[in-house]
Formats: sequence, structure tokens, C-alpha cells
Amino acid sequence: MSSSRLPRRALRGRRLLAGLAAAAVLFPAAGCKTLDAAGAAGAAGAAGPGEQGVTAAEQATARAEVTAVAPSSAAPVPVEDPAAIGTALAAPEDAAGAPTESGGPTSVAPAPAGQEGAPVTSSATPPPPPAAAAAAAAAPRAAAVPSGTWLSGASGTGVASGQFAAWRGSTVPIAGTWADSNVGQVELWSLDPGQEFGAWTGSIDIAIGAISAEESWRSAAGGAYDARWRQSLQNMRAAWGARPGTVYIRFAHEMNSNWYPWSVSAGEETDFIAAWRRFRALQQEIFPAARLVFCVNRESVGTGLDWRRTFPGADAVDVMGVDYYNQYPNVTSAADWAASLRQTDSYGAPKGLQTHLDFARSVGLPLAVPEWSGKASSSDSPAFIQGMHDFFAANAGGGPGQLLYEVQFNVDMHGDDYRLFGGGRLPQSAARYRDLF
Repeated sequence: MSSSRLPRRALRGRRLLAGLAAAAVLFPAAGCKTLDAAGAAGAAGAAGPGEQGVTAAEQATARAEVTAVAPSSAAPVPVEDPAAIGTALAAPEDAAGAPTESGGPTSVAPAPAGQEGAPVTSSATPPPPPAAAAAAAAAPRAAAVPSGTWLSGASGTGVASGQFAAWRGSTVPIAGTWADSNVGQVELWSLDPGQEFGAWTGSIDIAIGAISAEESWRSAAGGAYDARWRQSLQNMRAAWGARPGTVYIRFAHEMNSNWYPWSVSAGEETDFIAAWRRFRALQQEIFPAARLVFCVNRESVGTGLDWRRTFPGADAVDVMGVDYYNQYPNVTSAADWAASLRQTDSYGAPKGLQTHLDFARSVGLPLAVPEWSGKASSSDSPAFIQGMHDFFAANAGGGPGQLLYEVQFNVDMHGDDYRLFGGGRLPQSAARYRDLF
């Protein structure tokens, strides 16, 4: 660690302690990030880019790369109060279906240009949700972290071993992983003893997919896959055991994109919502301590559908999520970042990070960014890293319309396009990340 970075880290540590002092009784462990005045000021208008698509082969490669991270018997130090982080989010009553017209976000592994829908830059705000959803938005929810803090994590290289935390100089309270094939969602290998997250005691975001290419949302709506989903949840609960961290389940993540077999196209909205609510009922029965995340790609791609029409209702979701990478548009400056914040996609749905946060607030849910990173093939952009950090800091917290957690995508994928640690294609972004996070 260079001497030039020591003062900044020491200052960040003092801000962390100051930010948590008022919540010491509820949240004694200093593992979350905090908001400081400079961060709040710097974030007053930020936003982000992109969407992406991956082939089936790339998905398989990504899963192999993610699970290939060397497992470690050294468990990360728990950095969150399980009583606070694990507090059940009180489900609002009378939550209804999807808000009216609009759609959304990014993906696990960013996609080639030209696959995205025609994005439209606009300052228009999404239409208001229906009355029932508005009532849900007004209903109180227990905050999962104290206001002004958030869970800052990563996935991929060095996370489970603790190397990533050592590199950035701060603890990693949440990790991300995938088990998104039909077999993977049942076996959940990475949670087994001796495997990547077998000894992990922090929180975890786990994407489990939903259905395969041979299956359909119509069949799912009728209960055809309930047995597999039930087994997945039972195995997940058993594998997680008594660990103190919270499990955040990303079911059917990025369903508003066309690169996964569980994508939702026009005409499938009703079936998807029915299937989602079946999964929600199983999750609440079998693993109620987990949190269910409705996670979209930054914007809808190739589905012909405004993703807001697939929102299953705030009573069936604990956390809104959006995957967000530096592409479409590529942010290279503070001006680019500010311009991207309130973008909408071709359906008028959220695309910029602020518009996604606004949607989460409108339905009474916190927001998560379970995947995000720069993209080396677009640019090495410290401005994007700065914008993301400042946005997280300005909106941190576990309440409606606040940023609950984020997971940097530190996975070697697409020619090492995204890693900040363990790779070499984003050196400026990596340096800025270490200074800020």
C-alpha cells in the first residue's frame, strides 16, 4: 500500500465509524460503506450505461470461470450484524401487479453492440404505478442496513479467499455467485464445504436462473417446475445453515434480455408473474430468511416488452435489482455520467441508474446492483467508477428508494473485460476503485 493512499484510507475509516455511531446498537460491525458529505455532493446527478448479451457457450464458460476461483478455508470476517441485515422486510399489503408502461437495464456478461434495443435518451419519468402499487410503496418496510450505509461487495477472482478485500483495503460484506442451470440451481456446488463459498459467512447474492430452453413460462405458471424449485430452496437453506449473512436470491435475473432461456417476451407477462409468485410462495415457505431479488438488465433487449409489465408486485419482491456495465453508452467523463443518469430505454422504461432507483422507490423497495463494472473493450474509465461510487454513497440505505448493496463483477470474462483485481486491462479504473472503496 503506497503512502499516498494511507491518509485517504484512514479518513474513510473515520467516516465509517462516524456514520455507524448512531446505529451502533443495531449495527455494531463496521462492514458497510458510509455516506459522507463529499460523496453526497458528488453524486447529485449521476447515472450509468449499458446492456449486454451472452451466448449459451459464453454462459457456460462464465460459470466455469466463476466456480474455478480457488476455494479457501479462510472464511472472511463477518462484517454485518445478522440481526440487522437479516431482518425480514415487512411485506406491504395490497400490492398489485406491474406498474404501467416502461422497461429496463444490463446483464451478467455485457453484450455485443447492436443487440440492444434502440435506447432513447430522455428526461421523462416513468408513469406512476397503479393505486395498489402506490399503496404498497407507502407501506413501511424494515431497513436492512442503517440509512447512509450499504453493503459493498464483489464476485469472482479473490473474493472468497479474502485477496480481493486485502487488495482494496476494506472488508467485503457481500459476494456474488451463480448457479443458473437447472442442475446448478439444485446442486449449488459453490456453497458446499471446501468449495468457493463453503466457508463464506458474509451475505451472498446467488443467481439461480429459472427454466431451461426446453421449458416455458406457461408451464411454470401451472406448477410444472415447482418440485425443482422446492428442491433448490431446500438445498440452499441446508447448505447455508446457520451462517450469519443474508442470502439474496436472484431468480430469473435479466429476464428482460434475450440471451437467457428464461427471458420473458411479449405475451408471456401473465405467465411469468404467475410463475414468479409460485416461486415466491415456495421461498417464503421453505427459506423465509432469504431475500428475493427482482433483477433486470439495465434495459430491455430483444424481448419486445416493457419489463415493468412483468413486475410481480411489491408483496412478491424484497429487493429491486439492476445489472449495470459501462457500455451503451460508454461513460468516459463526469459529464457523460451525469447525462446517463436519467436515460430511459426504447419503451420509456428505466435505463439510467437514477431512473432505476426512482422505480424502486415508487414500489416501496430498496435497490441493489448485483453486477456492475467497467468494460475494457469500451474504455478504461475512472469517471465511471467515480460515478458509481458517488451514486451508491448518496443513496445508501436499506429503505425504499435507497441503495442496499452492490457487487462488482470481478470475473475473467470476454477477454478479461471487467476485472479490477487479478487482471490488467482496467488499470486506471482499478486504481480509482481502490481509492474509493
